[in-house]
Amino acid sequence: MTTPIETTFTFRNMDSTEALREHAMDKIQKLDKYLTRQTASAHVIFKVEGARHITEITVTMRGGQFVGTETGTDMYASLDAAVHKLEIQLSRNKDRLKEHKPH
Repeated sequence: MTTPIETTFTFRNMDSTEALREHAMDKIQKLDKYLTRQTASAHVIFKVEGARHITEITVTMRGGQFVGTETGTDMYASLDAAVHKLEIQLSRNKDRLKEHKPH
């Protein structure tokens, strides 16, 4: 059984919504398959700058820190795109760890 990713949220220039938090938690928990039995924490920042909705997700684990940032006109779409960027980075990292063969 894997440990859930400890997640914190920051909302800048916007109100906190429970629906956005739940959507983010659902998406972030899917990243768990890339963590190879490690504990990890995630910090999600939602920002609104004019018409731009910016989502920045930082995942910190023993192997390093991974950041996914996306800007769009819809907060949910930018969240999904930022999570997708993190999936690519974490998948690549997991493959590197798997390919490493100690002598």
